[in-house]
Amino acid sequence: MRKELKSLRNRLSKEEVAAKSSSICRKILGTAAYRDAGTVFAYLAFGNEVNIDGVISQALTDGKTVCVPVVTGPHSMQAVKLDSLNCIKEGAYGIRIPQGEPQAVNPSGIGLVLVPGLGFDLKGGRMGMGAGYYDRFLPQCANAVKTGITYDILLRGKIICDEHDVLMDYIITESQAAKCR
Repeated sequence: MRKELKSLRNRLSKEEVAAKSSSICRKILGTAAYRDAGTVFAYLAFGNEVNIDGVISQALTDGKTVCVPVVTGPHSMQAVKLDSLNCIKEGAYGIRIPQGEPQAVNPSGIGLVLVPGLGFDLKGGRMGMGAGYYDRFLPQCANAVKTGITYDILLRGKIICDEHDVLMDYIITESQAAKCR
């Protein structure tokens, strides 16, 4: 299934990614979880992932603390503060990261986590890229609303989850913002 979902995502044109991403950003910004969060953990899109730079930009404008993932080991990442979308460089695996000395953010203080993935189901199941970074990080975000960000074409009826997989509280696509479970 991972191969199929990756192929579907990779077939999206730049125009489709931009249009769908814009719609998804508007939906994220309209949620109570966004409004109520003082600290937002976002991601800097890679390839054809949903680009949420619009949410990041608005969160910075709104005075929220924004943090993004930085890989710290073979299977670990940490949340680091992002002060501007203008201060980004390419990091491990070609993923964009903040420039300069990273300032760690305590995951327990994060109010909203925006989670990328290859596939999701509406019960909160998530299929990532397979390395388990988010599976190890999300349990540290005990106080956060965990929101899966994806395209409609990557929603499935059932994503098989293991006991270590953290379920999403919400799934947001270009057509819906759905509460899970």
